[in-house]
Amino acid sequence: MNKGLQLISLSALASMALAAMPAEGPRYMDPHIMLEDVFKSIDNAKTLTYQMTYSERLAGGSMHIDSNFVKLQQAPRKIYVKMSDGTEVLWVDNFNKNRAYVHPTQFPYTTMSLDPDGSLMRKDQHHSVAATGYNYFEDVLKHTETSFGNEFASHFLYMGEIIFNGITCYNLQVIVPDFKYVPYKVLANETVITIAQKLGLSEYMILLHNKLVSFTSITEGETILVPNTYAKQMTLYIDKTTTLPVYIKVDDEKGLFEEYTFRHIAINPALTDEEFTRKNKEYHF
Repeated sequence: MNKGLQLISLSALASMALAAMPAEGPRYMDPHIMLEDVFKSIDNAKTLTYQMTYSERLAGGSMHIDSNFVKLQQAPRKIYVKMSDGTEVLWVDNFNKNRAYVHPTQFPYTTMSLDPDGSLMRKDQHHSVAATGYNYFEDVLKHTETSFGNEFASHFLYMGEIIFNGITCYNLQVIVPDFKYVPYKVLANETVITIAQKLGLSEYMILLHNKLVSFTSITEGETILVPNTYAKQMTLYIDKTTTLPVYIKVDDEKGLFEEYTFRHIAINPALTDEEFTRKNKEYHF
């Protein structure tokens, strides 16, 4: 074979080899595509079980650190949570007047039926039990993505791969240098929770910043301050295999606001109806 033909053959082989290479590497240099796959994976996880460790900043600056075990069904939405102290929570959408069953390991030692957003259940908790799982942050990310519009690429940054708890992850950062609080005039029948849901914000962050005693202690016509976006910076470590987040960190203007680590994630395990009833013999309701 002459030298010219050799070069042509080598070039053809190189082209074939490049065409056969997996596309995941370059593909995820585009955060748009990464988010699409994350949303798809969240939506496809019809049931989940996992262990979660979390830190959440409270009034005064102290951090509430705890862990729980979760069983979750997306539709109809059903949630069972067992806290580190043994307290059990069961919430099923459109059941028990949308109240949660709570069995504490301290006085009164009996199962209670409580409002998921009431003062007892939301004390020192950034999120309602009804928001357990990935769907809450999926909605936050979608709202943030939409709000940035043409400036998306300036705020959503792919930072390469990282090993986290032995898992190879994609490191996605959402950075908002001009994070700030802006005036908001309360409309009729609005609560801090409905405002946060409408604007894609953290209701607890609004509560803290305005030094409110509850999520309902605002009135029509009142002006409060709300963040212009969910966070000054969000860090997500996304499992390269499942494209589900295993770590979510949220910073505001003061630093760490909340942080969540997911372990032992089981995607679409077989969960029976009994897993989400008080009749389950493994529970104490």
